[in-house]
Amino acid sequence: MSGDLVEIRGLYKYFGKLQVLKGVSCGIKKGEKVVVLGASGSGKSTMLRCMNLLEKPTYGEVWFDNNLLTPVDPYLHEDIIKASRTFRKQKAAGGADDAEIIAKIKKEDLLHEKREGGEYSRLMKEFYKVHYLDENLARAKMGMVFQHFNLFNNLTVLQNMTLAPLELKLKTKEEATAQAMELLDKIGLTDKADAYPSTLSGGQKQRIAIVRSLCMDPQVMLFDEPTSALDPEMVGEVLDLMKRLADAGMTMIVVTHEIGFAREVADRVLFMADGVIAESGTPSEVFDHPQTERAQQFLSSVL
Repeated sequence: MSGDLVEIRGLYKYFGKLQVLKGVSCGIKKGEKVVVLGASGSGKSTMLRCMNLLEKPTYGEVWFDNNLLTPVDPYLHEDIIKASRTFRKQKAAGGADDAEIIAKIKKEDLLHEKREGGEYSRLMKEFYKVHYLDENLARAKMGMVFQHFNLFNNLTVLQNMTLAPLELKLKTKEEATAQAMELLDKIGLTDKADAYPSTLSGGQKQRIAIVRSLCMDPQVMLFDEPTSALDPEMVGEVLDLMKRLADAGMTMIVVTHEIGFAREVADRVLFMADGVIAESGTPSEVFDHPQTERAQQFLSSVL
């Protein structure tokens, strides 16, 4: 298994006939801060939503901390192929190296279920027992912050923050309340605990949305354009909170057009275009020396 905390492998996503993701693969290491850029429709938000299964990939795999979150195709997954009799027979016959045997099996022999008498179903079940992680547990470990806050307007701020830990029985009411109040204190909004979201400013709502995710003690935070719905004077307070999270070592994947934030905080920048990752590198590499024409055009419009 890889050393990445989050890994996506060969991710495809269709909405009807519209193909949004076209075989995206990338890994995010623990503590890494990754900013994802791209024009509207490039697939960046869809990739993020597929990571915690708000959108189910059409094909491909999502891994979290070496746990599998998505189904696999038993005929195409390399780990399962390597455990099969077909692979062992070709290996014993003195065939090529492992990668070439796997490529041959993928290309020429997709009828293992019939030929192997159900062996691949058995191998897949064993594979799931070892690696599969329930999606609700995965979402608890990957906090998500949305463009439009997604707070429940009929619940108070405190109720919004304690709802998920209590529903999933991760904390007692006393524990959840104590943690929520501590987080509100850190962002200077303890006086808003009993307020309803409709009474808050956009910046306050987004900061509440961020600390609400922190109530689940996530290992990764996913941000989907967290400042794009805010008035300009409110953007700074949200970015400041995100910088504090980054400084504290939180693993973060951020879809944003805030280039200043990306330069200051990101370890790596991914530029997406037409459903693929077109460029990947440090902020300096991507912003100062873009390699593709699409990246050059995009950056010239936002810098």
